[in-house]
Amino acid sequence: MAYNLNRMNTLLLIVGIIISIFLFYFIYSIIKYRNVLKNIDSKEQSKHLIHLNDKNFSAITSKGITIVDFWAAWCKPCIFLTPIINELAENYVGRVKVAKFDVESNKRIPNKLIIRNIPTVIIFQNGREMERIIGVKPYNTYKKIIDKYLKLKK
Repeated sequence: MAYNLNRMNTLLLIVGIIISIFLFYFIYSIIKYRNVLKNIDSKEQSKHLIHLNDKNFSAITSKGITIVDFWAAWCKPCIFLTPIINELAENYVGRVKVAKFDVESNKRIPNKLIIRNIPTVIIFQNGREMERIIGVKPYNTYKKIIDKYLKLKK
């Protein structure tokens, strides 16, 4: 009987330690996530970034290669994608148009393109959708896709 009691106490101690570690990690993650969001929000947008809406969308995407980030201000993954989009805008100046499209303020184009998840990044070539990426991906994923279409253009 005493042996079972000691075994039960040991098991409870282990479960308690596991729960404590989980809670510590959970709280740490929340704090880290808030700090990341704060840093992203405070960064300045690229001056080469184009802001699209229902009115100017067709005119901007109709010629050349355009990468469009469909986003909303309340979407946390969209906020995580912002620095990547800014970096693309800086690195592809004069070769590719990099744009953001706020789906909350403009509904016609997202409905027409059947944008159901954000962030969604679409690569257009001469007004035609070439590729669609849903969710946040690393910078190199976007770079490889853009470079592929730049090579095809030559």
